[in-house]
Amino acid sequence: MRVAITQEAIYRYPAESNYSIQYLRLCPMTGPDQRVLSWRVAGPGSLRPWTDGFGNAAHVLVVEGPHNEVRVRAVGEVDIADAGRPLPADTDPHPPELFLRPTRLTEADDHILRFAGGFRPFLAANVRKGLDSLMTGIHDSVDGAAPPEPETVTASQALRGRTGGSWTRAHLFLSCCRSLGVPARFVSGFVCREPRDRGGLSPHAWAEAWGSGAGWLRFDSSTPMSNTRAHVRVAVGLDYFDTAPIRGLRRGSGGGTIDMRMRLSDGTGGKAAHQAQQ
Repeated sequence: MRVAITQEAIYRYPAESNYSIQYLRLCPMTGPDQRVLSWRVAGPGSLRPWTDGFGNAAHVLVVEGPHNEVRVRAVGEVDIADAGRPLPADTDPHPPELFLRPTRLTEADDHILRFAGGFRPFLAANVRKGLDSLMTGIHDSVDGAAPPEPETVTASQALRGRTGGSWTRAHLFLSCCRSLGVPARFVSGFVCREPRDRGGLSPHAWAEAWGSGAGWLRFDSSTPMSNTRAHVRVAVGLDYFDTAPIRGLRRGSGGGTIDMRMRLSDGTGGKAAHQAQQ
């Protein structure tokens, strides 16, 4: 499936800034599950490509001089594999065991340990089916129909509040997997939903869990789908902070908030708009 993506993010500052630096993770990479046909990132100031510690294609954007807006645009086409394929270990520069490490967003408390423990017998019988059951259990336990929570909501807060978007559900899946001894990593990108002519492409997050002998398997607790061809994979890490599409700092703006807007196109005439505030 060939997908055309146009993504625009606009940071508007409440007061003029004289220096800002943004770390961008907006570039999908070719791998067993997708092929990047073309991709371009544009922005004001100095834009320097680099590869981060998880092997993600990234950019550093530095804007100097007075400005009250930073506009970043990413445009390209990706061909998604016909069938979802597990990813081998060599798709990551680190061993799977690294992704057993808890983070502030994924640390398991007693509530999560009890919830995850209910899936231990399923995992013991069959790892793949056990992880599918965990994915479905999170989908049923956390209401995604409610307004999505910020990306920085912890796994524990998501389970206790029983509400959250794809980011919080992914963090909860990671927390459960790691507490059960299964390496799992956070993935950011896009998901293609049907019908595609009604804004079926949107920013999204999901998880990949390590199945010994099988490779990295995709689990999306929001859809819920596992190893389907609906996802465009952009960046991986221990949690959202490692994969955030845009994170940065500014100087001289006098505080306030940043308004970020993203507009996406799936190449079929349908458009989706995603807005967030930081």
